[in-house]
Amino acid sequence: MPGQITRRTLLVSALLLGQLVCLLAALLWFGAWLERGLSWVVRDRVLSASHQMAVQIVHMIELMDIKDATPGSPGWERMQKLVEDTKLPTGGYLCVVSSPDGRMLCHPELQANPELKDRTLDDILKGARVPDIQGVSGGGGGAQWTRLADGSYVQNISAIPGLNARMLVHQPQEPLRLAVLAFIERVRAIGTIVVVAVVVISALVTLVIVRRYESRLTEINRGLEAQVAHRSAALLRSRDAVIFGLAKLAESRDGETGEHLERISKYTEILARQVALSQTPGGDEPWVQTLASTAVLHDIGKVGVPDAVLRKPSALTNEEREIIEKHPFIGGDTLMEIKRRWGDDPFLATASQVCFGHHERWDGTGYPFGLKGENIPMAARIVSLADVYDALTSERAYKDAMSHDEACKMISDASGTQFDPAVVQAFIQVQSQFKDIAKQIRVDIAERPVSGMPTD
Repeated sequence: MPGQITRRTLLVSALLLGQLVCLLAALLWFGAWLERGLSWVVRDRVLSASHQMAVQIVHMIELMDIKDATPGSPGWERMQKLVEDTKLPTGGYLCVVSSPDGRMLCHPELQANPELKDRTLDDILKGARVPDIQGVSGGGGGAQWTRLADGSYVQNISAIPGLNARMLVHQPQEPLRLAVLAFIERVRAIGTIVVVAVVVISALVTLVIVRRYESRLTEINRGLEAQVAHRSAALLRSRDAVIFGLAKLAESRDGETGEHLERISKYTEILARQVALSQTPGGDEPWVQTLASTAVLHDIGKVGVPDAVLRKPSALTNEEREIIEKHPFIGGDTLMEIKRRWGDDPFLATASQVCFGHHERWDGTGYPFGLKGENIPMAARIVSLADVYDALTSERAYKDAMSHDEACKMISDASGTQFDPAVVQAFIQVQSQFKDIAKQIRVDIAERPVSGMPTD
């Protein structure tokens, strides 16, 4: 398709793949950045909430007016039940330790794990890091949290009023991390959907833009092709007209008219097309048209032959025949000189082949070089037969015109001697068209108005 962007699928795919990679990289970076930022925010919020709940539990214990915190006492049981029932955010819990020795008094799992009663505050804080949070946001009230070796956090609340005990808040690290990761995963899921939507929309927009510019490019190319074709056709018409005029000028020196050139061109076109079809399926139409145009130049070398020889009505002497037999070389050499100055050109190459070789014979007895068989260019073999047919069927000052059937017989008899048998075979297949062309061109020439100066 003219104007189509080549490998459109590859272009769009590369563009979309680049967008997808960039967006996914940005999403991963954003997720990592968000995870780092949210880890601190969520931790502060959770620890602040846990702190506030612990303070409220301390007030509740104070309101209970517990006087005895000895394990097994009614007051202890009420305090243990309260610790077990209190659920802090993200798996945090409360525990109560004795102020004098730091021994565990209440713990949510104390009933299931009695060994916890032997655990002390020193055991809990063993391996603890230096306090790293002072006055957490969300109402921490300046409370200090201590980070343990396992990443969890512990806050030592002030003493419980009325009891020789202290409240501890324990906030494990893993639930905090999982809570942040759960949120990040939701963000990433939403981000992935957004990325896919952006890529799909981008793909559609890209395709629309590409097709729009393809359509525009196609229109421009069609316009340019039409202009080039128009100008090329005009140049070809001008070239052919000039060539025909020059050929007619050369032919006029021995009494010929443009009628002969028109017939030679038509004969050559029909014969060349038939030869091309016999050699290549579909033929070679550009070559056929080039040969038809150059055929009129076959005798252009006659401009170098003196009038006394060229227009002599009687038989030529041997010396005069040698002179006239030089016209193929004169014409071919002239065209080769033009070709050397112009550069490599199929038209000039074909024209020089026609000029040099149209008087060569298949058996090698022709002139100017005595070429034989397939050493004679095909273009020259075709024009040679067309020229001979026109000479046989045309009237000259020194002879009458031969009939079409007589000319066909003579050409057939010369197959393998004067003419290429393959070209003769092609001629036999289209000989009826030769007859029609000869008749039609003579009628057309006779009906053309005679040009000249207007008279009063």
